[in-house]
Amino acid sequence: MGQLTCSEGCLSRAQSAVAAALWHYTDTPIARPYYVRGCVPEPDGAAVIVALWTGPIAREKRNLVLLVPLVSGGLPVPPRGVVAGLMRLGRGTHLFGSVGRRFDGKPLLDGSALVEGEGRPCLCDGGPEPEGPRGFYFERPGEPRRYP
Repeated sequence: MGQLTCSEGCLSRAQSAVAAALWHYTDTPIARPYYVRGCVPEPDGAAVIVALWTGPIAREKRNLVLLVPLVSGGLPVPPRGVVAGLMRLGRGTHLFGSVGRRFDGKPLLDGSALVEGEGRPCLCDGGPEPEGPRGFYFERPGEPRRYP
């Protein structure tokens, strides 16, 4: 099955929905020891860049920046699928290859193994427009940068 194509508006709604779903995990770990530091729209495709960090007091820093697709196997990945995939990080060791790019100076890792598509025809669910930005990133603690 080929890549799902979707309108720019539909993709924007999907990215906003993922950012809203991950916002909660900036204060609560999504998978120990990881907190969400950011969820930024991928400018070149149907994906988001998710930055995870282990917090300021962690003894061992294991920060990750993952490129997470919103389409998998030609099917859309809903926000709950992205959240569930990231929660699996706490259940064992995962190996991620680099996608050959960097974000905020860190290697951008391929997070496609974390998500699976669902049999829906489009990335948006036809529901109301999600409130909030398409993404966010904490450049400094307590100071999120919003991506409109």
